[in-house]
Amino acid sequence: MLDFYLKALDMCYFEVGEAFKGLSDENVWKRPNPALLSVGELAGHIAYWEAVRYGGENSDGSAERDLSNCKIKSPLLDPRFGYYPGEAPTNEQLALTAEQVHAELVRIHEESMSYLKALNPDPSTKAPHWGSTYADLLNYAAFHVAYHTGQMYSVRYLLGETPPDN
Repeated sequence: MLDFYLKALDMCYFEVGEAFKGLSDENVWKRPNPALLSVGELAGHIAYWEAVRYGGENSDGSAERDLSNCKIKSPLLDPRFGYYPGEAPTNEQLALTAEQVHAELVRIHEESMSYLKALNPDPSTKAPHWGSTYADLLNYAAFHVAYHTGQMYSVRYLLGETPPDN
């Protein structure tokens, strides 16, 4: 059952790759509107939460938003990307190109999933760093990636780009 959830999540990352195709470096950190996030910020947000949820557990199984306990390291992992709805994130810009952001996002995903696979949890058990089961967590993770990937496409259109597939 765990493999089913992981395959669905991997499919989301296929679509992330499509959203990054042809993205100009000039636009990776540009917001089309001050209230909307850039593609880079959206990628950082996705990466942050995967790393914290699957590679950031403390020895007691709890997780926290502090990346100092995270086993995964990357310039894309920045605590400023861990915002929740209602928080007003500042416009963050890292010295990474579109290709580097995409590569780091995929690497963080793969590393996060390797930690999850090593844990090999029963999907029906409660995830200690989530309010419900691992199955619910992985269902939400696929939704989270898909939702923000759709935002990436919208940001690109608003910046005048035409992604190759949408």
